[in-house]
Amino acid sequence: MKYRLAFVLCCALSLLAACGGGGGGGSSPAASTPDTRNPDTQDPPPVVAGDGEIRMLSNRADLISDGDALVEVLAQDPAQLQGARAQVGETDVTAMLTATDSGTLKGLISGLALGENTLTVTLADQSVLTRTIINHPNGGPVFSGPQIQPWHCTNEQAVDAQCNQPAHYSFKYVPADKLQSLISNFDPQNPGLPGAFQPYDPANPPAADSIATVTTDQGVTVPFIVRVETGVQNRDRYQIMTLFQPDAPWTALHPQAQWNHKLLIHHGGNVGVSYGMGNPPNGDLAGTAPDGAEFLLGDSISVALGRGFMTLSTAQGNLGHNENLVTAAESLMMAKERIIEQYGELRYTIGTGCSGGSITQQHVANAYPGIYQGLIVQCSYPDVWTTATQFADYHLLSHYFGNRIPESPEDMVDVFKSVFSSGVVPLVQWPAFYGHLPLNPIVSDVAFFPAAYPDQADCPGLEEGVPVYDADNQPDGLRCGLLDYMASQFGPRDPAVWSANEQLLSRSFTGIPLDNAGVQYGLGALQAGVITGDQFLAVNRNIGGLSVDIDFQPERTVADPQALSNAYRTGAINTAEHMANVPIIDLRGLDPGIAHDAYHSWQMRARLQKAQGYFDNQVIWYGAIPLAGDTTFATQALLVMDRWLSNVEADTSSASVAQKVVADKPVQARDRCLSVASLLDEGIVPFTGNILYPKPVVPGLDPTLLPSPPPEAGVVVDALTGQVCGLDISELPVASSLPVVGDLLGTVGDLLSPITDNLVDLQHLVVQTRFGTPRTVAGDSIDTLTNKCQLKAVDPADYPVNPLTGIIDSQAFADKVAEIFPNGVCDYSKPPVGQVPTRTWLQYGTAEQVIIGGEPLTGEAAGNSRQGWASPAFDTGL
Repeated sequence: MKYRLAFVLCCALSLLAACGGGGGGGSSPAASTPDTRNPDTQDPPPVVAGDGEIRMLSNRADLISDGDALVEVLAQDPAQLQGARAQVGETDVTAMLTATDSGTLKGLISGLALGENTLTVTLADQSVLTRTIINHPNGGPVFSGPQIQPWHCTNEQAVDAQCNQPAHYSFKYVPADKLQSLISNFDPQNPGLPGAFQPYDPANPPAADSIATVTTDQGVTVPFIVRVETGVQNRDRYQIMTLFQPDAPWTALHPQAQWNHKLLIHHGGNVGVSYGMGNPPNGDLAGTAPDGAEFLLGDSISVALGRGFMTLSTAQGNLGHNENLVTAAESLMMAKERIIEQYGELRYTIGTGCSGGSITQQHVANAYPGIYQGLIVQCSYPDVWTTATQFADYHLLSHYFGNRIPESPEDMVDVFKSVFSSGVVPLVQWPAFYGHLPLNPIVSDVAFFPAAYPDQADCPGLEEGVPVYDADNQPDGLRCGLLDYMASQFGPRDPAVWSANEQLLSRSFTGIPLDNAGVQYGLGALQAGVITGDQFLAVNRNIGGLSVDIDFQPERTVADPQALSNAYRTGAINTAEHMANVPIIDLRGLDPGIAHDAYHSWQMRARLQKAQGYFDNQVIWYGAIPLAGDTTFATQALLVMDRWLSNVEADTSSASVAQKVVADKPVQARDRCLSVASLLDEGIVPFTGNILYPKPVVPGLDPTLLPSPPPEAGVVVDALTGQVCGLDISELPVASSLPVVGDLLGTVGDLLSPITDNLVDLQHLVVQTRFGTPRTVAGDSIDTLTNKCQLKAVDPADYPVNPLTGIIDSQAFADKVAEIFPNGVCDYSKPPVGQVPTRTWLQYGTAEQVIIGGEPLTGEAAGNSRQGWASPAFDTGL
């Protein structure tokens, strides 16, 4: 009405002006033509921005997928939300929002179109809040750029080429009598322990008293029934499990009470590629140990479910199926978004996994921070591509030594020739070059190295009939190796170094991010007098390198500059620059660990120290069982990590997340050698898997019923047993800060130091078996971040005179070394060639257009996003 009145007054004034304005000259058209516009059709008043905000709970506003998003609307004056209206474009979505007890509106906005959507909320005073939401297809990509092609959908329910299908739900339960279930379900034709769960049919359920009950960590007691959701995102399968009451509803705003809003993501081991769908892995040692032995090997997943956790597993998050860690991060992000939208907001997320499962966690935590709040890594490696350097060195040395398994009778002849012509004493002197026992190089060559070959005859997941690369017969075939699976990250090779097949095809293969130019294999062994000068010269003269086809070549491997730099930039080489916000519990078994070297735990520790100036957010538990350390470690680590994160969650101080992670570390989160203290800390008997915990298979054998000693008792036990392994527990803040106990431990350590100090090196080899690698023997530090070294002139001082090695004249020997290395040798005192800072949250283009090496997501859409991913204490501004 006020706008109409103003219009009438304006017209009246115009008419008065026209009447009094006679005289010479004609009037203007505006003055002579009456304004006949309808006042009701005037332009609307300008939009006034409301005093409030729209928060994106389930993901960043520019990374939403599958057409829906969980949002929260806040107003400075909550009364303005009464009668508020919401629209996406022209569609009214007001009914999708619900008033909350905290005075906000919250709801799942569905029906989003692909691309940009504008969510508008009009408040009671007609002011407006807006948020642009960019929706991506459920089949991806979201930020990973052009997808791996070709791709084989193997699900019969697929409705399109992106393998999309409706989610499927099934149920399982834990029997009340687990011992009887073990006996009755044992199959002598299929040996192995039966799983803990049995199928549950809601339409025909078992008797209530035959189902075990469980009490969560929030004190809610329910039947131990688990719902399993399976579906497809990003063209591959995912699995979500949670305690579930089949006869009760569950929505994101009203989840069932037994869920504690915590998430455990479990991962698979190994390393590999696939051109078709896979299955989400299950089990703490999935991909590394056989399935079906959870009771013996330990199963933190079942423990987590019983405590009220939700669990998640994705096929793309399984390194043995997908070594492209960008799409792994993308799949985990999409699955977390789905959980928040369908089940509710999260308090925090813990990762767990062995081998490749540790790589996925540690890489994603560094390159895509915020997906995890805590990491449990077992039989760990820090990344794929510095490990690839180690395994490539093993491969080349074994090729020279003849330390490999023959593939044919003819190949056996070549092996014997290598063994007896290398000039290195078989078995005895090989470790001097490997830095390790000869077993690990054999295992790595058999189990892991074949995934690097681009000409794998049996290319995983590939649909029948698709030709695979063969250098001689099919140069235009699909290159089915690790390098080309990372093409978007590493980029193409420079045409100046093209192979014959690249020239033939007039296109580049993917660049190589590793190098051995200037590496002096066996230098440390030579300086220690373990090998002779002639052996040193022979190995370094003949070691050779790898071509772009991962074939042996006489020349050393030379890294492609773009691929090398991008490996650091993208986080493919894990520098640990962005890991201060995540606590890490590293579970380690002794060597030889089937190529899972114990040194990798300390390798990551050294990287944390270099990047952060401390490593207080990492603890190492060392045990007697190869790979796992102890069959109860994964479960123990879950309990301790849960306590650690709950401490951080409860910390309302103004300290940064990184500071809280260190300050709120529980006493149980300390370095351990052996697992004796678990009896005192958690009432868990070492080496018993899940036979006794959380519920004993045999009733009555429940050590948790024993009186619980104070946690300081476990610290004392660990300090004493730690002396056996060379772990100086008394120096850890968690121990030394304890009143009285800390002083006691320091005294004990001082008393034992005359013995232990002299035995530390021996302890590391005999008890902890902390061996090295070919690069540490060559002079690199334990962090082994150098995939290509800077060079220096050959220095005679590096080759001391020693009659045992045959070096009589250091300068004369250095001249022979310079003939092998005319451009110089590695200088490990200098930073790696190509190292640049790792950038977080890189995106690699669209489905049609790639951005080689990625570029950071813009910060505009990040504001007020992902509050549903974790409690406020974990907010890192992402």
